Amino acid sequence: MKYDVGKLEGGYRLVHIQKTKKLLFIAQAIIILAFAIYLLWAEGGFSMKPFFISVNSFIFFVLIMGIVVMVEGFIFIILELRFMKSQSAKFLITQRSARSSVLWAAVSLIAILLLWAPILPEMLDANMGASGSVSSDSSTVPGVTTMFNSDPLGMVEVNRIEMISDGHLAEVFIITEANYELFKDDGKAVLGAYRVNDDYKADPEIDVEFPATRHSRFYILVYSVDDTPVTIDFDTSRNINTSLVNYLSPILAVFLVGNALWAVYMFMMNKRFKQGIYR
Repeated sequence: MKYDVGKLEGGYRLVHIQKTKKLLFIAQAIIILAFAIYLLWAEGGFSMKPFFISVNSFIFFVLIMGIVVMVEGFIFIILELRFMKSQSAKFLITQRSARSSVLWAAVSLIAILLLWAPILPEMLDANMGASGSVSSDSSTVPGVTTMFNSDPLGMVEVNRIEMISDGHLAEVFIITEANYELFKDDGKAVLGAYRVNDDYKADPEIDVEFPATRHSRFYILVYSVDDTPVTIDFDTSRNINTSLVNYLSPILAVFLVGNALWAVYMFMMNKRFKQGIYR
């Protein structure tokens, strides 16, 4: 809702406050966009092959700036109320601000609950979990398949891989793409030295706690222990990126508390201005 400056009867000071607020918010929007692009470039968080854009730093910066903008918005509302003479205009502005703060507080609360909801990993596995199988009939030449450890935005990551053989013994190495390309021709012993999984003998199961690493392609190598044909079925479990959860929760809590307190304050002010209208 736009308010006519003449009706608000705030004079040149109110006009100056509103122009300053508009220019400040535009400048901050430009800063957020420019710095976010810089973060992607500086951290190497962008690639076309494979396609990947790391949005974690971007989200963190945007949320921090969001807190700054939130506080600035509160200050500008206080200044506007100070120089307004119309009780009805103050009533409308405090009413709008209170409703807006309640909405943002509700959004923050829902986001926090979703981040810590026990059902979230199950939802991610149902929609983004990956499964497959890889076979081998040799103790020296592996069966090979690949997987990525996170989604293209870096927000959801693999945190566990469960593997089970069809009954025959197998050895399973999970290796980064870089190490695979470097040592793929050096034999099983060298490749095994660079595996990320401590437990590598499928007899018949392996449960791997997947390490938190940068977005990358991983190779799953399967060797038959006794040259008997063997098939390994694997299933990945995913969850929200750990670093994302660690900083999102406290920042969202600041949004929740800040907007909740401001909503209470605005409701109290709104009640006072409402009484002033009918005096």
